[in-house]
Amino acid sequence: MDWQIIKEDKIPLYQVIMKYIMQQLQSGQLLPGEKLPSERRLADLIGVNRSTIVRVMTELEAKGIVKRKQGSGTIINDGKWGMLNEPVVSWHQLIQADQSDPQQVFMARLQAKLQDALVIDAYTGELPIDLVPAFELPKTNWRDFIEADKKQDAFGYVPLRQAISDMVQADYQMSLPIEQMMITSGGHQAIFLIIQTLLTSGDAIGICMPSFLYALPLFQTAGIRLFGIEMDSEGMCVSSLEDEILKHRIKLVILNPTFQNPTGSTMSLARRQAIVKLCRSYQIPIIEDDAFGLLHFDQKNILPPLKQLDPQNVIYIGSLSKFLGSTTKIGWISAPLAVLDKLSTARQDLDLTLSIFPQVLAKDALSDASFPDKIKGLRQKIRDRQAYFFEKIGDSLTCRRPLGGFYVWVSLSPEKNLAEQLDQLMAAGVLCLPSFIFGDKTPAIRLNIARLTFSEIDYLAETLRQIIV
Repeated sequence: MDWQIIKEDKIPLYQVIMKYIMQQLQSGQLLPGEKLPSERRLADLIGVNRSTIVRVMTELEAKGIVKRKQGSGTIINDGKWGMLNEPVVSWHQLIQADQSDPQQVFMARLQAKLQDALVIDAYTGELPIDLVPAFELPKTNWRDFIEADKKQDAFGYVPLRQAISDMVQADYQMSLPIEQMMITSGGHQAIFLIIQTLLTSGDAIGICMPSFLYALPLFQTAGIRLFGIEMDSEGMCVSSLEDEILKHRIKLVILNPTFQNPTGSTMSLARRQAIVKLCRSYQIPIIEDDAFGLLHFDQKNILPPLKQLDPQNVIYIGSLSKFLGSTTKIGWISAPLAVLDKLSTARQDLDLTLSIFPQVLAKDALSDASFPDKIKGLRQKIRDRQAYFFEKIGDSLTCRRPLGGFYVWVSLSPEKNLAEQLDQLMAAGVLCLPSFIFGDKTPAIRLNIARLTFSEIDYLAETLRQIIV
């Protein structure tokens, strides 16, 4: 990175350097978790006294922009792990510095680039329209919806809950009683209701590192502290989870053990059993997000959800959005009745009740005689695209091969600058999400291969080889 500082009249030099560093953050040249040169080295690069750099770093540390640790140097603050609230802000200083969250800056760049019709969109977490199953819906009229509304209670439309229960039973051989199931407006609303109902400001929860949950603003808004639990090839590490439980009084554990977002990995059966046993011993509830579980590539290799291993201690979240399209906005929570009563009351208080219209349409889709075949066909199409991607990259890239879901986690070169690699990918028209969006410092990207055509996969594989290898 170029450390050429242009002095400004009537502005102290240390403030000019601070402004320069903030500008590099906003442009993405400096990323969360990136280590800065030592104070002595930085003073030499800029051509100032070391005392000036010391003051710069002291000011930036006070603002929460950097973290300094004896023996480890100074790094750009990687954000939300363990934080209770945002640092106290001086509005005057905020306006002067034009401070922005590096994650928000990167996402804004992606959104702007997405308007280009020629880009390869491997970052959006949705199916492309050509893969969304098409169902012929029955003819209906307004009165039919009025009648259907009579079959809805505080937990949602009863026929839809039954259809979801039947679907899960057919795929997992797992019973989800409709009396213990509540329909939500997607999986994110389910998480939001749990946060509002079961947690209070200052509570700590454990999640995988990396995790899509890190990218959600819900936790910071509610003052919930996130603690990342490291993963290995079998999933969340039990010993690390226990350490965090003892150190930070973890109140909930939230994870998605099947086709995890963003890594696509699947937790082993032995690890599932160990996590369930540990949380039960500490009386810590588990929130299981199984948004991708029904998008498996091989029926024979399906592992039981945590809910099946411990029905009473696990709150189970599912979603139709991942295989019926994001506009469906239908999810569900399966939990003990006492929990659902609280969640339902919170939803009514927040005026988040769900319309009967999407529930009836979702029920019609699940009840369609062609539904099993169309979902089977969807799984095969996603599997074919991922298999083609792995065939194209061969052994040239380091990545995990998932057993289902959308995502492939690809390691970037640790020898090359992360920001430069991301810039090169974006310049080449390849849009993806980097690891720091998910709270991980290791250089990697998440790719939604399900969104891509075979010709786009050809271009993606060649571009990745040129930039990473």
